[in-house]
Amino acid sequence: MNRIDKYMELFRESMSKNEIYIPSQGLLAGWHTRCEKGSYLWEMFEFDNMHFPLGDAFFQYGIRGIIQKSEAALEDIKAEEGYLQAVQDVYKEILTYIEKHAALAKTMSEETSVMDEKVRLEEIAGNCKALTQGAPETFAQALQLFWFMYVIRNPFGNGCIGRLDQKLFPFYENEKKNGFIDKGKMIELIMEFYKHLNEMGTGDTLRNLMLSGQDASGNDETNEVTYLFLEVYEKLGDAEPHLNVRLHKNSPEKLIKKCVELLGTGKGQPTLYFDDNIIPAMEQAGISHELACRYANDGCTETVIDGASSITFLQHEMVKTVELTLFNGRENPSICPVKMKKSRQLGPIMEPKTALVLGYESGDVTGMESFEEVYAAFERQLTFQITRWLQLIDKKIEEDEEYTVTSPLVGGSLKLCLESGRDPLRGGGFLVGNYQLLSGSIGTAADCLMGIQTAVYENKWCTMKELVEALACDFKRQEVLRQRLLHCPKYGNGEEQVDAIAAGIAAKFIELVNKYRVESGKCVWPGLYDIDFKIAASITGATPDGRKFRDPIGEHCSPTPGMAKKGPTAILESASKLPMRDGYASSPLHLTLDKGSFIMGAEKDKILYRMLSAAREQGIPVLNISMYSREELIEVKKHPEHYPDLVVRVWGFNARFVELDEELQEHIIRRIS
Repeated sequence: MNRIDKYMELFRESMSKNEIYIPSQGLLAGWHTRCEKGSYLWEMFEFDNMHFPLGDAFFQYGIRGIIQKSEAALEDIKAEEGYLQAVQDVYKEILTYIEKHAALAKTMSEETSVMDEKVRLEEIAGNCKALTQGAPETFAQALQLFWFMYVIRNPFGNGCIGRLDQKLFPFYENEKKNGFIDKGKMIELIMEFYKHLNEMGTGDTLRNLMLSGQDASGNDETNEVTYLFLEVYEKLGDAEPHLNVRLHKNSPEKLIKKCVELLGTGKGQPTLYFDDNIIPAMEQAGISHELACRYANDGCTETVIDGASSITFLQHEMVKTVELTLFNGRENPSICPVKMKKSRQLGPIMEPKTALVLGYESGDVTGMESFEEVYAAFERQLTFQITRWLQLIDKKIEEDEEYTVTSPLVGGSLKLCLESGRDPLRGGGFLVGNYQLLSGSIGTAADCLMGIQTAVYENKWCTMKELVEALACDFKRQEVLRQRLLHCPKYGNGEEQVDAIAAGIAAKFIELVNKYRVESGKCVWPGLYDIDFKIAASITGATPDGRKFRDPIGEHCSPTPGMAKKGPTAILESASKLPMRDGYASSPLHLTLDKGSFIMGAEKDKILYRMLSAAREQGIPVLNISMYSREELIEVKKHPEHYPDLVVRVWGFNARFVELDEELQEHIIRRIS
């Protein structure tokens, strides 16, 4: 069976799980049945990882229009064998699915004698009927069509949303021009959309919604729908969707103030993306200005080009690289096998292992006489590991250029695919190759190297051999040395020496990735980002910053949890030393503030406003500000039944605190500054 036939088998099985669903309240028809663990529907992930937004051809052409476009293209062009036919078959299935909803809603309206219910069901039937005949014309029809596509795309109930305010705005404008605008009804529809997303479950769901931004001429793209999305979140305040807002020098003051108001609630929404610090770096890497201005984020915080790229990313373990340097290519012997959950209390149990290659001998550090020698060994280990990651990415690029099959559902959502008949990976819509190599936890790695410099070569508290031996036994009977290491300068406190080390690590990583791009002609996007910091803590033994095996490791460009002692201004100062703008795949800074002691006074909004302004001016590309009370989170751990809806920021998503596993709860508590 070829890959396209396999996809069609999986797609039809997935469609058979989707019930024909008319809501008992509201107007959004359509639901899904989550695929069961172990189901072969997980194989659909090979065709569509759901981390990037769909294209917008279905808004312009409608489902029937996509079928007609594919039929015409099959007659006029030499399409990639079987692909365009699969697009047509997929969209015929989608059309049938919507027709069944129209018919059921109509039948239900005829069977009820309750007038209000009859009117509601007739409206659902009318919207669905219109979507079987052509492109959507109203805001309600457009949102209904997006919802159908969303639940059909993914049997898991997850998936990236993208720049939906931009895609829905033309329908809002159309109603406004025709004098039919009903903002109250639009708010109810968006509220229903949000509630459905939360009913599907919360957490690492990929449900990122990106709002606002600028067009290629520098004009602000904030619109009325942008504010509707923000207003509804303000009313509901739940974990889904994950809100993100693009800000730039021409962003309206009203939008900035609304973001500040929402951040002031302390839930970590929205995450802020600064166009002025992201778009130029994309252009410098060869992405056109027009496409760069279309960026959004994927299912977490990584950047994608909405409607013009998919995404593939690999995650490097920077702190583990320090460990391999200290043990000359081997793991710290203090490590023992661990069983853990990645994030959710009800998630699967896993046994994490390093993805780095063991055995590369970067040098015996125990005989090195200077910190410079140790740092050079670290750079050799880093270069070896990054070269291996780039080889893996190169292999993936070659596969995609030759035979990888993109989900025909995704293909049909891209106009260029319908015109060319090609897979999006080979001229059918993915105009930008989006292959990313990410490495965060820069701050923790810098703390480790700073510990070596301070303890061994400056203060001579121990020799390199004695330090390595202390790490190998997880600091047993070495508590005095560990305490000294814990009190060495730490990233996140505006300490020049350790911040310079962090900047050097980040610059070297980005240099290695960019060198590959220049020499190969293939674009790999670097990012200072780490979604697996919790896993890294469970596969990395004791380190020279004083942490013991399984103690926290910092995420992204943020400090190690518990090590930032001088407040958010010092964290911003440290982060500004990193080449974050050059890590355009994603280089976020998380600021987690203690609302019980820092920022709940009358000046709260002014302080937050100044903070986000300072971040933008200092070159931070992505900023997330959360505010929690340490005491409150500790209380929630003790009595979760009393706080079912308390939402916190995790890494690239928000989740209900009570649903996170205990280790992640502790990580979030410890990173409060």
